[in-house]
Amino acid sequence: MKQLWGAIFRLVAALTLAVLASAPALAKTPVQTCIAPLRGSAAAPLQFDCSSDQLRHGSGDFGVQLRFDPVVSTADDPLVLRTTSVWQGSERVVFRYADGTTAALSFTQQTARRYMTIGAIFEFPVPARTSPLVGAYIEIEDSANWRGVMLGAELMKRSESEEIQRWLIALYAGFGGLCLALLAYNLALWTVLRHRFQLTYSLMVAALMSYTFTSSSLAMKFLPWLENNDRMRLNYIFLTLAAIAGLRFIHEFFGPRVIGPALGKAIRIACWTGLLSALAFASLAPQMGWLLDRFSFFSCTAMLALVGPIVWAAWRAKVHYFWLFLLAWSPPLVASTLLVVHGLGWIGYSFWLDNSNLIAVSIESLLSTMLIVARLRELSAERDRARASEQSAMRLANSDPLTGLLNRRAFIHMAVGRSATHRLLLVDIDRFKAINDRLGHDAGDDVLRAVADVLQSCRPPESLAVRLGGEEFALLVPLQHQRECPPDRILEAVRAKAMPLDWKVTVSLGYVDGKVTTEEDWKRLYRLADAALYRAKADGRDRACRATDFAAVGVAWRASNPR
Repeated sequence: MKQLWGAIFRLVAALTLAVLASAPALAKTPVQTCIAPLRGSAAAPLQFDCSSDQLRHGSGDFGVQLRFDPVVSTADDPLVLRTTSVWQGSERVVFRYADGTTAALSFTQQTARRYMTIGAIFEFPVPARTSPLVGAYIEIEDSANWRGVMLGAELMKRSESEEIQRWLIALYAGFGGLCLALLAYNLALWTVLRHRFQLTYSLMVAALMSYTFTSSSLAMKFLPWLENNDRMRLNYIFLTLAAIAGLRFIHEFFGPRVIGPALGKAIRIACWTGLLSALAFASLAPQMGWLLDRFSFFSCTAMLALVGPIVWAAWRAKVHYFWLFLLAWSPPLVASTLLVVHGLGWIGYSFWLDNSNLIAVSIESLLSTMLIVARLRELSAERDRARASEQSAMRLANSDPLTGLLNRRAFIHMAVGRSATHRLLLVDIDRFKAINDRLGHDAGDDVLRAVADVLQSCRPPESLAVRLGGEEFALLVPLQHQRECPPDRILEAVRAKAMPLDWKVTVSLGYVDGKVTTEEDWKRLYRLADAALYRAKADGRDRACRATDFAAVGVAWRASNPR
């Protein structure tokens, strides 16, 4: 087991290092972001703030000054300015060169897609000039400023930007392919096994795929009517749905044995609160946007906080796959916690933080596949044990406790309804009362068990053996197998069977062929076989008799000759 955990840990570590090693280097030109609220007279000089937290300025219109060392944008590999998409109305960018010239571009929510690249990053081309670029001034209207007026400003060459985009495309494509595979795998298993947590996990994966579709800006490429701020509304909904499905998956995965009623109720309350907060934000923002944004992140914090009690409950319940669960879900939980902390404004923006959820969820997905397989194996073992217990109880209910053969009720239930022609053989121990009287009832029970063993050994496949009561037994044999169980073979086997105190035991046998499709068919066969049995008794016992039309004779003989 220790070797297995070591191998899993090394796999996760190798995967993480491979992703980090393949990531391209980011911006080479340091950029300082300074902001100033656009209030009062337009002629008044702007007071740019380069060091304070941007959030303290609240929402509104802003001027942003980007300061960096002079750098030349060449024609063969021009510069690009990259910034992270945030909630705002419109933006106008002015590039300033050392020779006093400028170049400008602008966009609104309707035209933002022309500058949007993979990862929801705005990329503004810097026109190539022989004169160095010395600064950039940006005017932003209707900035919500929930996490910042401008985040992640980077100045780099176009070739560097293309390298980052290729890396992000590979990351998103790999994540999308992994999600599709997980979705198909879990839905296929769910259609067969019908465990609820499989469907919930599929819903979580679907929500994550939808969130990736909107947060990566792919939605802007495929939905030309979608505005950038509306894209962010969808981000809130899909991310919250993924969190809800993830929490519900954990709840259903561990089940009521681990998750008690109080914790289950807390999970339901947290999920409903998260859903309502996301829908409220998507419907009402930017009105009360700051409040709704914080409410949404606080509801996500509540959902994350419930993971601690769940982990504790799983630890106390000694869940077999506890460590695998902890290893699988630690990366997304850590990434989600950092994103929530960033959303609440307690830590700043970074490129790695913005894309951490993809890497974390990819690791979780690979390990959760093993986790789900472990859980399915456990559920399968529990089902097999329950089925074995049920079968054992059914055998006890359907069996004669002395001989182990079917009892009369179970035999009739299993016999009636068969469409094929069968042979019914009634077997009765000769002079059984004398055996009980002379040898005792214990020896009589041994004789009953010995005869039952003979019938079990003689009966062919698909046949039924029953103790009808007292010393009377029966075999119901499909007619196609009747040659495997001839009456004379049963008679000879009973004669040869070792009996208590070497007592000589014989049986008489009556048999008939027919169908047992209905209850009336069974009664008719039994009546004819019983008449044949009494004919065998009348002819001297220790013999077999086939039924003919003498049922009345048999009944009369039975009335005058008790066994």
